[in-house]
Amino acid sequence: MFLSDADLALFRGLGECLVILGLVGAVSVFFSSQDRRMQERTLSMLFTLMASGGVAILWRADNLENANRDMSLAQQAALSKTISQFSTVKFWVLTSRGNSEAHSLALKIVEAVKAGSGTMPPFYDELVSLPKGVVIFFNPKDADLGRKVYDAIGRELMKARIVGITASKADLDEGTVWITVGERP
Repeated sequence: MFLSDADLALFRGLGECLVILGLVGAVSVFFSSQDRRMQERTLSMLFTLMASGGVAILWRADNLENANRDMSLAQQAALSKTISQFSTVKFWVLTSRGNSEAHSLALKIVEAVKAGSGTMPPFYDELVSLPKGVVIFFNPKDADLGRKVYDAIGRELMKARIVGITASKADLDEGTVWITVGERP
């Protein structure tokens, strides 16, 4: 699941609202005890469930926000198998050393490209500004090739919960694809 900061803020707000309503409701049932035992128990259970649901949503939103993009060995192997289908394409991998999470992911992609193509791809890790997610650049003249490459590679990236997009870059050589690993979106 790919969630933006706005989505996470919405989930966090919903969780906080449920916790507050649940706690206020539980306290109000406690202080307004009357001779309605069944109704009190039902309301207490409902408010407890609301507060528990709010805590669960807050916990999940926090986990999703702090999750690092990573590739397991099986996902790297699947990516290298996918890359091996494009033997005529020259892959480059670009990132920044300043972002350790993006740099680590880029090194794993380099290993996958190396295993898939049989050659070490050019690796440039001194980008000044990083895009959001993984961007796959190709020459506009290679639009069909770029679409095929992105469809195949993008599918493998999505399985690893990595957001990818595609873009064209006119000054790239034909048959060349840049995989730019950027910040987590």
